Amino acid sequence: MWTSLGARSESAGPRAASGRLWAVVLGAAAGFFLLGFLIGWFAKPTDKKTSLSTHEDMRTAFMAEMKAENIKQFLYNFTRLPHLAGTKENMHLAQRIQAEWKKFGLDSVQLVHYDVLLSYPDDTKPNYISIIDEHGNEVFNTSLSEPPPPGYEAVADVVPPYNAFSAQGVPEGELVYVNYGRTEDFFTLERDMGINCTGKIVIARYGKIFRGNKVKNAELAGAKGIILYSDPADYCAPGVDPYPNGWDLPGGGAQRGNVLNLNGAGDPLTPGYPAKEYMYRLDKSSGVGLPKIPVHPIGYHDAESLLRNMGGPAPPHSSWKGNLNVSYNVGPGFTEDHSSRKVKMHIHSNNVVRRIYNVIGTIRGTVEPDRYVILGGHRDSWVFGGIDPQSGAAVVHEIVRSFGKLKNEGWRPRRTVIFASWDAEEFGLLGSTEWAEENAKVLQARGVAYINADSSVEGNYTLRVDCTPLMYSLVYSLTKKIPSPDKGFEGKSLYESWYKKNPSSEYKEVPRINKLGSGNDFEAFFQRLGIASGRARYSKNWNVEKYSSYPVYHSVYETYEIVEQFYDPTFKNHLTVAQVRGGLVFELANSVVLPFDCRDYASAVSNYAHIIYNLSRNHEEELATYSVSFDALFSAVKNFTEVAASFHERLQQIDFNNLLAVRSLNDQLMFLERAFIDPLGLPGRPFYRHVIFAPSSHNKYAGESFPGIYDAMFDIESKADQREAWEEVKRQISIAAFTVQAAADTLKEVA
Repeated sequence: MWTSLGARSESAGPRAASGRLWAVVLGAAAGFFLLGFLIGWFAKPTDKKTSLSTHEDMRTAFMAEMKAENIKQFLYNFTRLPHLAGTKENMHLAQRIQAEWKKFGLDSVQLVHYDVLLSYPDDTKPNYISIIDEHGNEVFNTSLSEPPPPGYEAVADVVPPYNAFSAQGVPEGELVYVNYGRTEDFFTLERDMGINCTGKIVIARYGKIFRGNKVKNAELAGAKGIILYSDPADYCAPGVDPYPNGWDLPGGGAQRGNVLNLNGAGDPLTPGYPAKEYMYRLDKSSGVGLPKIPVHPIGYHDAESLLRNMGGPAPPHSSWKGNLNVSYNVGPGFTEDHSSRKVKMHIHSNNVVRRIYNVIGTIRGTVEPDRYVILGGHRDSWVFGGIDPQSGAAVVHEIVRSFGKLKNEGWRPRRTVIFASWDAEEFGLLGSTEWAEENAKVLQARGVAYINADSSVEGNYTLRVDCTPLMYSLVYSLTKKIPSPDKGFEGKSLYESWYKKNPSSEYKEVPRINKLGSGNDFEAFFQRLGIASGRARYSKNWNVEKYSSYPVYHSVYETYEIVEQFYDPTFKNHLTVAQVRGGLVFELANSVVLPFDCRDYASAVSNYAHIIYNLSRNHEEELATYSVSFDALFSAVKNFTEVAASFHERLQQIDFNNLLAVRSLNDQLMFLERAFIDPLGLPGRPFYRHVIFAPSSHNKYAGESFPGIYDAMFDIESKADQREAWEEVKRQISIAAFTVQAAADTLKEVA
């Protein structure tokens, strides 16, 4: 019956001939398609080897494409002017980066704006500190600005030193020296020395902890204002000259910086939600994390004048003494011959809503375009930003250029790569947090990893890496393929020099990797959304070089020249950091199986569980009295360790031809970090949701493991209601145990 359609009388006509021709053509096409399909199908077993070799070749080409001289030029370009968030100069830089990323060949590059709360000094009423006599006359005033570095005298719009988001006010009172302003420093003053800071103005030296924590501690102690200064003990390396002859901080230099305590909230007026035009805003006076007292930074020359005549008891310990030629007496107030004098603060900064701009560039992935690997670093700087952030922004620019070059030659990554130039990081990680908030649902579903790219160099001794345990193996593997830039390690790998100079104290025969804290743009991705994150930069020898961070941090002296003359003249360390950051992005975006090792997470969680348990054993009697047990946590850790090992075994046997199986296992790896997120957040810190890691409550820069348990036990002996305090410890142990067990369940074989 099928032949009846072809048995028509038209068979001898041209239409029939045409039909036969088309039948032959279509039949041949189908045959070729079938032949191609069969060849492709039977060739599949070699795909893994071919794709592996292509992967290695492309990574080699990518790494070779990055050039130190390009990074040097980009750094020079980015440091000609100040780029303070919310200013036209920083918007123009965003537009320039957008145009260049388009030229580099990215698929799309967009400017994404938010309207956030920022803070600036009042141009007509400068901020300063004075010493006043009994009649209110000013007998000493601190500097209104920093002496400009050579060659920058004519540059306009250099914002004077200030602490962003300081409360306004002109408080006056007796001065109390509080060392670093840490929790333990205030405990020493109040509990050991009987010194009450209520109604006083306190002066703290920068260093050890995040400046916002110092301000919060001063508030809690009842202080009416706080002065922050850079002591030579913390901001001058021994035997080094001040800039421009060396890389130490000059006496007139001062550290700018925000003093918020946002705890991950983002824009203070739209906590938890993106600061778009339609979003409801809190009143400016009731924004999240705003300090309630005036704060102001000064240099060590001015600090010496304030501290020179301090009265009161001597410092309680030698660790309270810096390197100024003063007694470091604690106060309150001045010595007898100056006892009628007081300190007065004059702080007139304003909080205003301004528009900020992120630059977001994308290269679409081929196989898994719905899986995102993100490289982000900020662009805004307090002044010229020679180190922070432009040494990082220059590296990001070169990584983007190199990815663009490969793409223009026909290559694409397996997964989508997103590049970000964040705005307003210096004002509380605002650009990155607002973008993460706006895209939270998509990122939670599709985010594979986030690599942070702030300052590339803060020293020139060795590599420093902070990352999730999921990335440990990847970092070690990658650094074995990168040549070391260090003198004395010619012909050796970065891994070898890093291990030699900074071995791990926790694990045998590997370099040290630090926990992620905060104070940088990975915060929202890691601490709130649970996206695996990491960061890398070249750093100093922390065992020997005891000064804080790097001496000219956040001052006008962070110039291109300080990097080019002192930190990295050949830019070889910048190139190495580019290869680490870029290499991580390449591997995460292009490996068939995600290069995460869940066994490293199991080892880390086990280690952290033992650390927190050992800490609790300082309270053996209370553990018994209140029936506090860590058994459930250790049981969950044991289960997690076993399941992680089993998962890794399955991963070794994966059939690379079974795309669904590969995708399924990759998703289990991708979502493992997400499994440690508690949607309720930590007590009092709802935007810090990671149960294993959080910024320390006492130092935002430092990472704390099992933060819920740690905070519940902190200073527990001084809590009024001991039963209630230990009940909270038990609650936090149970949350940790549940979370670790739940994470283990996500790695089990899918039924």
